[in-house]
Amino acid sequence: MKPTNTHTLPAPTALPTCRSGTPCRRLWNYAGAVLVCLVAGGIARLMVQWVDPANIVMLFLLAVFLVAWLLGRGPALLAAFLAVALFDFFFIQPHFSFAVADAQHLITFAVMLAVALVTGQLAAVARERLRYMEMVQETRMQAEAERLRHSILASLSHDLRTPLAALVGLADTLALAQPPLPPPHDETARALRDQSKSLAEMVNNLLELARLTQGRQPLNREWQPLEEIVGAAIQRLGPVLKTHPLSIALAPDLPLLEFDAVLLERVLGNLLDNAAKHTPPGTPIVIEARVRGEVAEVSVGDSGPGFSPEATSGAAAHNGLGLSICQAIVAAHGGKLRVENGPDGGARVTFTLPLGTPPPIGEEAEAA
Repeated sequence: MKPTNTHTLPAPTALPTCRSGTPCRRLWNYAGAVLVCLVAGGIARLMVQWVDPANIVMLFLLAVFLVAWLLGRGPALLAAFLAVALFDFFFIQPHFSFAVADAQHLITFAVMLAVALVTGQLAAVARERLRYMEMVQETRMQAEAERLRHSILASLSHDLRTPLAALVGLADTLALAQPPLPPPHDETARALRDQSKSLAEMVNNLLELARLTQGRQPLNREWQPLEEIVGAAIQRLGPVLKTHPLSIALAPDLPLLEFDAVLLERVLGNLLDNAAKHTPPGTPIVIEARVRGEVAEVSVGDSGPGFSPEATSGAAAHNGLGLSICQAIVAAHGGKLRVENGPDGGARVTFTLPLGTPPPIGEEAEAA
């Protein structure tokens, strides 16, 4: 099987958590709000001899606005209360005390707190909306780029099929010419035929992949045993698998599964073909299937060199067209596919299918 540890995308790095379980990043945001308010208070204290108290209030409101814009709603709420407390403590008589000599200052505090809260919350909402709009725009651009890529892929594959079919026919005619071509030219004609057939198959795979990813490939789902598909895939690949000992381990409790037999046979065929082509002759290939939770898990493993780190990282470009088609087919059935290296070497590709609820036997007979 083509050299690659697991095809699942790497899990995002979790933020470090504190003992309480709260992400430390959130605590750092609140600490940042405190720091901004303290800096604003320090600057205001240095300017107190030249600046009116009204302008000092504006400086604190600016600090709350910056906290809301940079750190979010929660830190802005903390900054609003802290700004009022600092203004009272350092700039209202008596200084360095929370006592208030003039009751009119309570009105100042109330207005200052209200303005700080409203300003901070509005800034936080504008910031969240901008971030949301950026995310929506980025998602839309990615979806459009993906749609355009698949559209070009489908168009290109479709346009190449006709000239490739003619090329395959001409190459086949040369290889089967009577009387046969002289030995050097005969070998060239056969190589040309084989390569043209391989290229035509690749183009067909590209077209099928585009249809699957765009949802234009209808699934003919039926409830059926997995054993029949495994047997059909092995029989079709008989000449390819003849140099590899084949081991089949299907769990006896496997239920009927709902899937498209043609497409799922394509998945198993691709996996077995990859295993046979990319491992030395004589090495075993193992097919396993079991029930795990709410899914049926099917795997094809070999004893070859294993997958490369790039393929196990989830980079589709390193997985080959065959595995990409397999992944698209499995995803269309509601399952997942991953590639990994076994603990004792070799590569293993595993895919899952939902179990679902098979219809009762009586209904099956009546439908038949």
